[in-house]
Amino acid sequence: MKCYIFISSIFLFSQVGFSQSFEFTIGAGVTAIDVEQLVEKDEIAGTTAEEWEVFNYGISGQYFLASRGSLMFGAELMYQYLYYYRVNVPFGEVDIFREYFVNAIKITPIVRFGINDSFAFDLGPEFNFMDGLSLGLLVSANYYIPISDKIDIPIKVRVDIINDIVITVPISLNVGMRIKM
Repeated sequence: MKCYIFISSIFLFSQVGFSQSFEFTIGAGVTAIDVEQLVEKDEIAGTTAEEWEVFNYGISGQYFLASRGSLMFGAELMYQYLYYYRVNVPFGEVDIFREYFVNAIKITPIVRFGINDSFAFDLGPEFNFMDGLSLGLLVSANYYIPISDKIDIPIKVRVDIINDIVITVPISLNVGMRIKM
């Protein structure tokens, strides 16, 4: 029933002057995080960070429903691998090594401010499902290369600010495809 209502509302909005678009993007970048502070807050005393990697990558899908003006409203579903780190935990006379591969599934309501057909900015509160729920903020600057009347290639510089154990800031460059309906 919920699916039927959702599909019906999309159809009705498209009939009363609202435009719609779907975007699919992939991206890669670096994550700004203080791994040593993370280990200090999250592990037992004496634990040290042995190595870490802050390369991130992600894939996302966005749906936008917009009026004819420059303000658009939408939502995003994203998977993002954020960073890796390995710790050395003292355990008596033996050291234990633990590895963490940190990623998130993100659900984000988005407001898009369109300057013109080629430039836009996205802003939205993020719900990051990691090891529990962490709130965040999405900020993105977008440039669109038109391929046809209905298809564009988005190029985005994206910053996510995540309030986890320590502040985590993945910065990425994303490319993909936008389909206008």
